[in-house]
Amino acid sequence: MQRFTEEGTRDITIENLGDYSDGVLAALAARPALSPLAPPWEEHLAKCDAHEAKKKAARRVLNRARVGYLFVDAEFDGVVKVTSGETYHLSGKDELAEPYVSFFGVVKAQDIIAFGEAKATAYGRNVVKKEAEILDALTSESAKGSVKGLIEGMRDATAHLEEAGDLREDAATALQALDIERRKLIRETLTLIGLTEVGILTQYPRRRDLVDAVLALSSQSTKKKPREEVAPDTSAVELPA
Repeated sequence: MQRFTEEGTRDITIENLGDYSDGVLAALAARPALSPLAPPWEEHLAKCDAHEAKKKAARRVLNRARVGYLFVDAEFDGVVKVTSGETYHLSGKDELAEPYVSFFGVVKAQDIIAFGEAKATAYGRNVVKKEAEILDALTSESAKGSVKGLIEGMRDATAHLEEAGDLREDAATALQALDIERRKLIRETLTLIGLTEVGILTQYPRRRDLVDAVLALSSQSTKKKPREEVAPDTSAVELPA
């Protein structure tokens, strides 16, 4: 029989932990004399169910944050592409001229689009920071107006990307934090198992089989397999004519 141990159940999910607790309750209910041992398990099962609900809610929040980030990231990429095209034309299609070189002289649009959140937001903040410098390099008021609008779009896209990234990170951290509580519930389960084993043996001395039946980690039967029926050997038996 497989027993519930800390080492063997380190990675047990909260769903399976709740199912185990429910199974112990079902086993205790089969013996009315063991019913006094049930209340702590009922309380424990409620904790497991509550934790499972919190985990599900946290996972949903993380899923929404991830999807939201993907949309915002696509918007940021769109702003980068538009900015690249507009500044390229404003520069007379000369990649070494202003304003294109101030935006994409060091790193090209396709590289920025491939950036992760940290590098992408760093790029966006840097562009916004250089706004005055970029505008001063232009002589055409029309070009200045266009570039100012592009920088404003970059400012908004960068802020939204950073916010979406923070939401995603916070959601992931919140979900991970629940694992500490899961491990605490595993330790509580081990304590309950010890108390329950003592309670069973107090009620039924030397009935280790009953302990195993109640506290088995798996519901799989531990009974011996039935003997296989073997056909009798009649090779040496004389049959009547």
